[in-house]
Amino acid sequence: MKVKNQRLMTFSESIDVTEAKGEHKYYLSFSRLYVADKKVLNVGSWTGPYEILIYDIAKDITSVDVEEKALKVLKKNLPKVHTVKAFSHRLPFSTETFDVITFFDVIEHIPVGYELASVLEMSRVLKKDGYLFLATPSKNFLSCLFDPAYLLAGHRHYTKAQLTGILEEAGFRIEAVERVGSFFSSFYALSFYFFKHILRMKMPTIKFVEEKMEKDIASEGYIQYAIRAKKI
Repeated sequence: MKVKNQRLMTFSESIDVTEAKGEHKYYLSFSRLYVADKKVLNVGSWTGPYEILIYDIAKDITSVDVEEKALKVLKKNLPKVHTVKAFSHRLPFSTETFDVITFFDVIEHIPVGYELASVLEMSRVLKKDGYLFLATPSKNFLSCLFDPAYLLAGHRHYTKAQLTGILEEAGFRIEAVERVGSFFSSFYALSFYFFKHILRMKMPTIKFVEEKMEKDIASEGYIQYAIRAKKI
């Protein structure tokens, strides 16, 4: 079956660089103990903002994305990372290859109806007792209201029940669920969209703003779910 537009993102060479932001640093803190000295697969890597944080922590890193240009940027900056162009529901790896799989800010971009197929495929290539880390927007009034992609492009948000249901059906046991980020995270995302899609330029890096974002996205809130699940 041919799948179109698996990831509804547009690559821009001058904007999409390998740079870790507040959300990626939160993902590191959420997963660090589990990726240390492990064989890690990051599904939906884009240009590698998470990879740059675990580059000297994980034993081996493989990055998958459907955007070849983004993978080239990742490989140029992080040459030891293995990069593979592939769909999340059709991973070109042997069964039980990886210790840990990360799936951050991706499930909302894949075609409707492919969520379970993708998680089942990740379960296949994950070792028994291995871990899957997933993050995606939380479905509630405020998170949807302040997400222009939700309003204009059908950017999906999920409830806790939807996410845990998919993971459990694919053979995972839920070990941790966090809901993080509040108004400042929403403001930051709006600013990013404005600079990238309206001004067509990279959003300026302002130390105070970045520090505020890092603190906000790591605090209990309503914007984002982060889940740790174990393959059983």
